[in-house]
Amino acid sequence: MNKPVIWAIAAALAIAGPFVGITARRLIDRFAAKTSAHTRAVHRMTFGLAHDLAVPVASLAGLTLALALPTGLPVSHTTVKQMLEAALLLAITYAVARLAAEVVTTVARRVTGISGSVTLFSTITRIIVFVLGVLITLQSVGIQITPLLGALGIGALAIALALEGTLANLFAGVHILASKTVQPGDFVKLDTGETGWISDVNWRTTTIQDIPGNFIIVPNRKFADAILTNFHRPEQDMAVTVEVTAGYDSDLEHVETVTMDVARRVMKELDVGFAGADPRVRFHTFGESGIGFRVVLRTRQYEDQYLLVSEFIKALHRRYREEGIVIPYPTRVLSLPDHDPRFQLLTSLHTP
Repeated sequence: MNKPVIWAIAAALAIAGPFVGITARRLIDRFAAKTSAHTRAVHRMTFGLAHDLAVPVASLAGLTLALALPTGLPVSHTTVKQMLEAALLLAITYAVARLAAEVVTTVARRVTGISGSVTLFSTITRIIVFVLGVLITLQSVGIQITPLLGALGIGALAIALALEGTLANLFAGVHILASKTVQPGDFVKLDTGETGWISDVNWRTTTIQDIPGNFIIVPNRKFADAILTNFHRPEQDMAVTVEVTAGYDSDLEHVETVTMDVARRVMKELDVGFAGADPRVRFHTFGESGIGFRVVLRTRQYEDQYLLVSEFIKALHRRYREEGIVIPYPTRVLSLPDHDPRFQLLTSLHTP
């Protein structure tokens, strides 16, 4: 067989490899789309690994077959073999790192009950697997990694000193998730005033999404040191207090009955209300213009309190007008003797 034919076959093999890999990847994606819902997690991971390896494995296989032909290239077969092995190991490392990150994140969500996106777990797993894969690759090509590990240890110490803040944020992120004080999906309020849902905890920052939909980025170290209120712990439902005032001439028993009836109806009709809880009315103050009391409602989540309070106030105001219950205005009563000049002035102003 002459050289041109050999070169043509080698080129065909080298080119066919990627095409075979792309075809295999498409077939894998089609099979992955047909997986049933109850086995989707396992199948997604398995097909994901095959998806990542299809093109690099097929390409390297085609290149290996092409280089095995007597093309006459002035390249050592040993060197070529080591390079191909190293490329294959790196491809496998990349695919396994992705798979391991997904497995760790999935297991963490099921075991710890974490919901939402937690990229910290996947980032740490990817780094560990990738570093191990690179070390194995270097060992496979004949590079002694023992001296390299010593140099890496010294370099890691220098990097740790230089990246003290970054590492502090990393370990703070691990502490945040491990302590289970807050988890992605919880609604929290920091002592600095920021409120919102925990959207993500990554290797450096904690992302909070506030009620308008904006993202608040907080370094993990500051978040871990902050004094915060978690409105999803121990339960998501919470009490909401509304201050009301009734006139001194009002029948307080009647006021309480009407207020409780309105509160129960609003909490039952609104989806945001906690229909299973009973509202409370507590009188507490002899005010300047009336008797003050508070109504305690209950809502399912923190962000739902605004709608609940708004609808309750509208319904209560309408019902009070129907029942003749007066919500008093602030008033002042002046008591002046007849000989006081101010009394005479007021009398003259009101005299036609």
